[in-house]
Amino acid sequence: MPRLMFRLFALLLMLASPALAQQGVQINFGQSLRLDGSALEVTADQLNVDQATGATEFSGNVLAIQGEMRIAAQSLRLEYAGSGSGTGSQRIGRLIASGGVTMTTPDEALEAREAIYSLQAQSLEMTGAVMLVQGQNMLSGERFVADLRSGSGQMFGRVRTIIRME
Repeated sequence: MPRLMFRLFALLLMLASPALAQQGVQINFGQSLRLDGSALEVTADQLNVDQATGATEFSGNVLAIQGEMRIAAQSLRLEYAGSGSGTGSQRIGRLIASGGVTMTTPDEALEAREAIYSLQAQSLEMTGAVMLVQGQNMLSGERFVADLRSGSGQMFGRVRTIIRME
């Protein structure tokens, strides 16, 4: 059901204003997909903590929210990177989401089977039936890689693009 809702959302975005389509294809990545230092709120059916690695895994109907970004998936693993301060405090180094991953911001909507978000590198890699909707533009493929610092991205694996030309 979430996949159907996402596709309907994508279709509505593509059918929105014809005037926007005349401005040309502009796919930009960057600030709206960047997680920042503000609180990350996660809700899920279950939480497991691996004492050996310090990783935290949420499973079952996971919803992670930070600012205007939302990540929904069946599981979300948080891997920590030490702060180097010697105080024992840690920062999230990577988020690994799997099982029907949907990321939404006011500017983009992405869907895939798995997503790996590296906070240190400010990179995002999504794999498995990837669909990206940004404004009236829609891209799909098997693998999507974005450098959120530079705002660039690449789609791989039988790429499909839909551009409304009115």
